[in-house]
Amino acid sequence: MPDQPVLHSRRSLTLRFDIPISKTQEFWAALKEGRFVTTKCARCGKVTFPPQADCPNCMASEFTWTELGREATLVTFTYVQITPASFVDSDPYIIAIGEFPGGTKVLAWLEGTKLEEAKPGMKLRVEARSSKEGSPYYVFVAA
Repeated sequence: MPDQPVLHSRRSLTLRFDIPISKTQEFWAALKEGRFVTTKCARCGKVTFPPQADCPNCMASEFTWTELGREATLVTFTYVQITPASFVDSDPYIIAIGEFPGGTKVLAWLEGTKLEEAKPGMKLRVEARSSKEGSPYYVFVAA
C-alpha cells in the first residue's frame, strides 16, 4: 500500500468561542462586588464550579446561587514556563487548584507567590481582577 502524502498547513487558525452567560451573569456580577459564588442544583443539591446553567448530575435547569467564600486550601499546582501563544506576553506563572470548605475545587492563577513558596496545604484567598479590556476574572493569592 503506497504511503499517503501528509499535508501541512501554515495558515493561522483562530478559534472563537461564544459562551452564553445570561444564566451565569450572577457569578460575574458577584465577582465585581468581591463575592465568589457558584451554582447549586435546586433539585439534587449538587454544587458545581464553574457555575452551570444545567446540573451535570441530574440535568435539571433550576439552581440557586451559593457563596463559596474567599478562603481555600492549595491542593496542587503547576508552574508554566513555556507559555501558550495566547499568553506569549506573560511571564511564567503558577496555575493552582484550591479547595473551598465543602469540597468544591477551583482552578486559577496563583499570583504573588514564588514557585519555591507554593506548598500543598497552604491557605489561599480568591481575589477579583479586571483585564485590560475590563473583563472580570479571579486569581488566588496566599492568605
